[in-house]
Amino acid sequence: MARAPTQKKQRDWLAESDYWDSLSIDEILAMSEPADDVTFVDRRPKKAISLRLTGRLIDEGKKAASEVGIGYQTLFRMWIIDGLKRYKIDELEQAAKRGRKSA
Repeated sequence: MARAPTQKKQRDWLAESDYWDSLSIDEILAMSEPADDVTFVDRRPKKAISLRLTGRLIDEGKKAASEVGIGYQTLFRMWIIDGLKRYKIDELEQAAKRGRKSA
C-alpha cells in the first residue's frame, strides 16, 4: 500500500507547481536546451521471425538506417508497419468502392 505524502513533501510540490505555473511558455522554452539524444523505445514484447533477404538488401537497409540514425532492424520493422498501414488503407478503399457499386 502506498503511503500518503507528508505535509512537507506536499508543500514542496505545491511550491514547485506554483513556480512553473507562474512562467510563460516562452520563459520555459528559453530555459530549456534541445535534446539530441532522445530515443523512443517500444517496450511491447516482440517475437523473433526469420526472413530470407539478400545481402545487398540488408546492406542497403543498413545504409539507409545509418543515414536516419536508427538500427537497420528497426527501420525494416518501420517499413513493414508502414506497408501494412498502406495495405489496410487500400483494402478499406476497395471495400468502399465495392459498397458504392452495390448501392
